Amino acid sequence: MELRQLETFLTIVKEGSFAKAAEKLEYAQSTITVHVQQLEAELGVKLFARQGKQMQLTEAGKVLWEQAAVLRQRAVALQQTMREIITGEAGQIRLGAIEPTASLRLAPLLITFSRTFPKLRLALEVGNAALVNPRVQAGELDFAISSPPEAQTGLTFEPLFFEDLRVLLPAHHFLVNKEPLEATDLKGQRILLTDRGCGYRAVIENALLSLGINPFSGIEMGSIEILKQAVQGELGIALLPGVAVTPPPSQTVVRKLQGVDLRVPVGLVSPPEECHLGRPQQELLAFLRAHLQK
Repeated sequence: MELRQLETFLTIVKEGSFAKAAEKLEYAQSTITVHVQQLEAELGVKLFARQGKQMQLTEAGKVLWEQAAVLRQRAVALQQTMREIITGEAGQIRLGAIEPTASLRLAPLLITFSRTFPKLRLALEVGNAALVNPRVQAGELDFAISSPPEAQTGLTFEPLFFEDLRVLLPAHHFLVNKEPLEATDLKGQRILLTDRGCGYRAVIENALLSLGINPFSGIEMGSIEILKQAVQGELGIALLPGVAVTPPPSQTVVRKLQGVDLRVPVGLVSPPEECHLGRPQQELLAFLRAHLQK
């Protein structure tokens, strides 16, 4: 069933004859007849019956008349939606992100983007790298802003920026005034870690273990905000993204650790081929690249 056939049917009923419908639609009358014949053949029923010089709707025609306007409206809406998807004005985007990138960097950008493309449906899933990266691999997310995925996933990684990790200390900790504060000074300290699968934790463990320091204290927390509160409560110290502790929470001090590289690359995690992504996804990718690389 084609939209033009429905349009022809509705116009015949409204105008009262095939001839007037042809005049209204600027079709040849033979075209009007063909449209009706095609519609009747597809539905398997007769839609019109001639009574004298008048064309009357059959029972089947009356049923179609009751539904045709709604069908036409839906078809027009669908065509419009398809056009908007092609131009990038509409569609659905499923995005994953790690913290604090999601709340401190991504949130304001998504607000701006959504205002520019108000018809887009946007779903943001927040979790650690071990959660969002496999969901990209499974096709459940279009892409993610995350630390690098594991090599065996087959995903691509495009670095956008680095998160520099800083040491968050309780205000009265004896290391607060240590100059310079070196990685070896953390030996024997209770270090509060994020949960397993977090890209930050992997960098911390690799860097400190290479210096003979085991950072595992038995305390793991899946939330950066809770880790900050734990440091405030003098439960221990933590190494957290600088953006998440600027300015420092009350009763804490932030220090840079010398003698060790604690930079975590964060970037675009996506399937090997971006060509499968629709126009809306491509628009958001370009927008995020332009802003996060700054």
